[in-house]
Amino acid sequence: MKYIISETGQFPPQYKVLQENKNGIWTPIFGPDPDLEDAQRKVAELQPSKKVEEPIVEIKVEKSKKNKPKEVVAKKAPAKKGKSKKTATKK
Repeated sequence: MKYIISETGQFPPQYKVLQENKNGIWTPIFGPDPDLEDAQRKVAELQPSKKVEEPIVEIKVEKSKKNKPKEVVAKKAPAKKGKSKKTATKK
């Protein structure tokens, strides 16, 4: 079955969900609803979901331990102590 969202043409806008019959006639099955998101959610609920589950294939990669580079951890430089500022004295 096919489903579409139709606007009523009034202000404020309202939406209906229509279903196509075997004769090609569209009949309302939901609405009118002022929220478009509700109409979209209703269409998503009514349409059959076509989920195709693909088999999961794991690829195993052999890692050679001989050529593996060693991780180098960077060390932080020690914090430098700032010089104390001398205040100017008047003579």
